[in-house]
Amino acid sequence: MDSFMEALLSEKTGKIPDAYDWFAPLIGDWDFEYHDGYHTDALRTVKGEWIFRRVLNGAGIEDLFICPSRETMKSDPQPDGEYGMAIRMFNAKEKCYDMTYTCEKYMTRLRFVQDGGKLIGTVMDDPFQKWIFSDIQAETFHWQNVTVLENGEWQVNSNVYAKRRK
Repeated sequence: MDSFMEALLSEKTGKIPDAYDWFAPLIGDWDFEYHDGYHTDALRTVKGEWIFRRVLNGAGIEDLFICPSRETMKSDPQPDGEYGMAIRMFNAKEKCYDMTYTCEKYMTRLRFVQDGGKLIGTVMDDPFQKWIFSDIQAETFHWQNVTVLENGEWQVNSNVYAKRRK
């Protein structure tokens, strides 16, 4: 194996306490349907893939977000598609995860907390923007991008419905 990959990928080492290993159920390969365009006349569904791994001697969780999927990039190209990656590191002092997501178009920093079975990431530069993992099961999970409106309601911008790849 390539030395970079050997140094990057890792097994669980105890650096993240079990009680805070919130992203462990996501480790693996997932296929998903991405839905957006809710507040427009252009509702859309795109097939994608999401790959999660433990990294950096067990201190973090990294993922690759690929939408449209590699399988459908040519047959269903999306001009605004994303091929991005995130790194989330457990913040022992704050008992949360600090995360950076980057793709060709932008970079976003978030802080994730657990609340009622949901993993809620708040965008650091815009606390009205949230990324939420919910309904995390062995074979499925749900992800949302939401905006918190002035009245406190959450407006869904996009949904991901993921199924573990067999």
